[in-house]
Amino acid sequence: MKKHNDFRILIAEDDPGARRLYEKTFKQEGYEVVLVEAGGQMMAELDENKYDLLITDLKLEGMSALEALPEIRKKHSKLPIIVVSGYYVNLVEEFDKKGFNVSLFFNKPLSLADLKSAVRRVLGLPAGEESRNQAAS
Repeated sequence: MKKHNDFRILIAEDDPGARRLYEKTFKQEGYEVVLVEAGGQMMAELDENKYDLLITDLKLEGMSALEALPEIRKKHSKLPIIVVSGYYVNLVEEFDKKGFNVSLFFNKPLSLADLKSAVRRVLGLPAGEESRNQAAS
């Protein structure tokens, strides 16, 4: 069975405070975390490295997730994607209508506990004991 530290997560977030919070949270969980702040950086990272999960803000400098997703889906059709947005207006319907196949959506402000649980679910990790033990070590 895979452990947290077997997974690489790319986090694309333009807000520096949110980026630091995500980094701290997911590193404490034991994941390998790479952070980017702009859409172009996200695309370059995905082209150059393998990731098990993408967590992206909807609005990024230079390129939004809406603009990036068609290209991401062409190149990385099976990559799980979680979209986080402070601009939620029929987002699920819009993404579904465009066939973007996104794993989950979260509105800001979001609960880090809910996001951590969602990441474990998407990656196929157990929800309970293991993550608490990882965070404590």
